[in-house]
Amino acid sequence: MPDVRLAVRALLCTPLVSALAVLSLALGIGANTAVFSLVNTVLLRTLPVRNPERLVTVSSNFALAHGYRNGIGWNYDMWRRFEQERSAFEDAFAWTWATFNLSPGGPVEPVRGMIASGSFFSTLGVPAVIGRTFTPADDVRGGGPDGPVAVISYALWQRRFGGDVTVIGRRLELDRVPFTIVGVTPPEFSGIEVGESLDLVVPLGTDQLLKGTRTLLDNPRALLLTIMLRLQAEQSLESATAAIGAMQPRILDLGRSQLPKFAQEAFVLVPAATGSTDKSQLRQRYEQPLLVVAAVTALVLLIACVNIANLELARAAARRHEFSVRLALGAPRARLAWQLFLESLIIAGVGAVLGLQFAKWSSRLLVSQLSTSGDPVFLNLPIDWRVLGFTATVATATALLFGTVPAFRASRVSPFDAMKAQGRGAPGLQRGTMSSSLVAVQVAFSLVVVCAAALFLETFQRLESKPIGFDADRILVVTVDTSRASVAPKDRDWFSRRLVSAVAAVPGVSQAAASMATPGLGGAPIFSRTRAAGPWTSDVAS
Repeated sequence: MPDVRLAVRALLCTPLVSALAVLSLALGIGANTAVFSLVNTVLLRTLPVRNPERLVTVSSNFALAHGYRNGIGWNYDMWRRFEQERSAFEDAFAWTWATFNLSPGGPVEPVRGMIASGSFFSTLGVPAVIGRTFTPADDVRGGGPDGPVAVISYALWQRRFGGDVTVIGRRLELDRVPFTIVGVTPPEFSGIEVGESLDLVVPLGTDQLLKGTRTLLDNPRALLLTIMLRLQAEQSLESATAAIGAMQPRILDLGRSQLPKFAQEAFVLVPAATGSTDKSQLRQRYEQPLLVVAAVTALVLLIACVNIANLELARAAARRHEFSVRLALGAPRARLAWQLFLESLIIAGVGAVLGLQFAKWSSRLLVSQLSTSGDPVFLNLPIDWRVLGFTATVATATALLFGTVPAFRASRVSPFDAMKAQGRGAPGLQRGTMSSSLVAVQVAFSLVVVCAAALFLETFQRLESKPIGFDADRILVVTVDTSRASVAPKDRDWFSRRLVSAVAAVPGVSQAAASMATPGLGGAPIFSRTRAAGPWTSDVAS
């Protein structure tokens, strides 16, 4: 404790140098922590469920060869057969994404949700913070004993109901179909895919109420379900793969002509501890860029360390008289070196604490830069044990990097030579060669960072100015889902054509068109596109 008080007083004697060192480290450590928190969330962190390392996704050799690593595309009949054979595993469930409309009328209020089998929550081991989760008894056509039920997310509970605990039992209209809220998920649970938001989950059996004759329950061509299994406690991936291979002929016993090609090849189990797929769209898109940014921010931190090492050398040279007196009074050289290293450790610790605060803000900024209006990214970036461990490791490493050399050189001062003329020109603390070397290293690292930044900017400018293949000026795209409108299926084509004609007749609109997938947007909905004649645009999709 006396050493700590002495180190703090020594740092306060040079407040400007200490403040510059702390600020430099706060920015360097904060930037590295922010990037690592993204890497941790997108690439490393496991799902917040029970024993996530035992979760696997059912895929096939064909699906893996063509990039469908999560084995998407199973139909309801296939899931029912998997469900009958799941005794070889601890449990299993099926799910698919869905968008629901919470508005009883008027403007659409879309929310992102899941349609999942009754074993969804029990297999994952996710409890409800209030109420209950649904069970297989709720997963029947038309709803179970309590009718159609829904489990809402903690975020939707806070956003729409203000965290009211009396929400259990309330009615919630989804696509104008009444559901009863039976539970709320924990705040840390946001689904089983990285980068996707989750507002609510409803049982798979209620899909018929939502979609009528278009339900995936009766359509073998509705290849929408993802199937996940939980391995038994002592079950290896190899033995589980062998078990699912043995049951594959029974699962496929519905006529191979009715199955997609990827389902007719050998089944493969893909580890899903970090999500329903180890190569989600978010990971595929940002894995390499995140690693590159992490390398650049690490280089920035090295530059900060070299800069601080130079400052510490200068401060040690200015304190040579103090060191010589302490050595002359019998202080061990190791004690002197430890004192200087302790000062470096305090600077690194304060910089790490400030860096964590900077990381919280900058990581949210990075996520906002990844999101677009048409492709939002939802990432929960908590300061968990990995982030704290990374920050502590970085702080200790930086203290070693910029504190070791000054401490070692300061301990070499000669008491007799340093006392002469207050140590002017003491050989143990001559900064020339070491300082010049550190400056050269700093300039070299800075040059690499500047060149990398210039290349990034040039790339962004070229991408921004690259032609996209069509004239996007004064164009607006709007999605209209006619399947949820009160239009008979046989009249939907006629309705779409009439809608396009009506939009084209709006004053200020020069052209209107419809498409199944608009260039640059993708997706399955039918889009209608209009071009405005004036400075404003309008667009409708059908």
